[in-house]
Amino acid sequence: MVNAAKHPNINLLTYSDIVEFKGITGDYKVKIRKNPRYVDESKCTGCGLCTTKCPVKMPNEFDRGIGERGAIYIPFPQAVPKYAVIDKSSCISCKACERVCPAEAILFDQEEEIVDVTVGAVIVATGWDEYPIIKTNEYKYGIYPDVITQIELERMLSPIGPTGGHVYRISNGETPKNVAMIQCVGSRSLNANPYCSAVCCNVSLKNSQLLKQEYPDMDITMFYIDIRTWDKGNEEYYRNIREQNITFIKGKPGDIKLNPDGSMRLFFDNTLEDQVTSMNFDLVVLSTGIVPSKGTYELAEIMGLSKGPSGFLSEVHGCLKPVETKDTGIYICGCAAGPKNIPYSVSSALGASSKVSVLLSSDTLSQELIIAEVDEALCMGCHRCEKTCDFGAIKVNENEIAVVDDLKCKGCGACVTSCPARAIDLKYYRDRQFEEEIKGIGRIEDYFIQSRPINESIND
Repeated sequence: MVNAAKHPNINLLTYSDIVEFKGITGDYKVKIRKNPRYVDESKCTGCGLCTTKCPVKMPNEFDRGIGERGAIYIPFPQAVPKYAVIDKSSCISCKACERVCPAEAILFDQEEEIVDVTVGAVIVATGWDEYPIIKTNEYKYGIYPDVITQIELERMLSPIGPTGGHVYRISNGETPKNVAMIQCVGSRSLNANPYCSAVCCNVSLKNSQLLKQEYPDMDITMFYIDIRTWDKGNEEYYRNIREQNITFIKGKPGDIKLNPDGSMRLFFDNTLEDQVTSMNFDLVVLSTGIVPSKGTYELAEIMGLSKGPSGFLSEVHGCLKPVETKDTGIYICGCAAGPKNIPYSVSSALGASSKVSVLLSSDTLSQELIIAEVDEALCMGCHRCEKTCDFGAIKVNENEIAVVDDLKCKGCGACVTSCPARAIDLKYYRDRQFEEEIKGIGRIEDYFIQSRPINESIND
């Protein structure tokens, strides 16, 4: 991240949003809104002194609400670039930050800025969001304080996290003795997301090991449907974790109750032993799934990208073209296209960047000539072709005439079959060309029949 910020050919625009996107391959016009930080980026050194003097205290989003931040804060310790930002919605205008800033970088009157850039290609890497379990309160999350998610546990386990790497019960601050981990919360369910989020099992195994290293006497029980450790070396890692006195129970818990002593009773179906039973736990950790990020939905709308049934961006082909979209010049990588672990995200990013390098290394763009063309005299502007095209390559203009974008058209022929007026043809595959070929085949057959000797049998 630091190297990217220092690279002379990389221009970082953080705390910014894309508000408009148009153009064609090799010539995209992008309008970007730089949101006001109320901090002068050219002066801020990231010393953090302003954050220590702010009297406002509110939940820290990066620490998932476990820690606190002020109205002026640095998003997270390793932020690049490391600039402070003021949350105007919580600022009380005491100006304590302005008085202590040695660089005089505070700008309370800063306004948003619109930046226009022209680019030849785009890589969409919008990441992912955590399954919004707070909306459903599954397993009493948001109701019982000692029901947390794996990401919240991650922040506790971090040495620079809100608890300094130690795990405590939210309810009373005590170290938990019995911990339950529930897999596939929000994943592999018809009531939530039917897909597997790919990384949850390995995250749980890793956090279980960290807990055992910090608290060897802690009892950890993991409830699972299937343990899916599919990547290189992960199956061996799973077997190693099993030997560290961690209990694995195949079965998904159904309900959770609060005991008078503050512990929680978890009711579950143990499928291997074919019995319904219950156990008491001090801390319950939910392995919540991966869902498309807010930015994924926003960019799909602004850039006209296709989404799959789960909301992730659609690639042309999952195996043959996993980073390419319907628009040549726009590529996707990482969890923008679906749940991925870090190695898979890195490899898809390398694939997308290599595609961009190939595209931009040439001064000319090669285009397939077999594309749709419209006979304006026959077109009646019914919009059927526009609705049928999966590539957004055909639009009906203000004159109610369909117009084909030559760069976007892939020559699939869907618009041809949908046109009721037969106003659309594929170049080199026009209807009249097929008719002439058929007629030519008929003339050849007539020639051979007429050129046969009289005494030759028809059967011959």
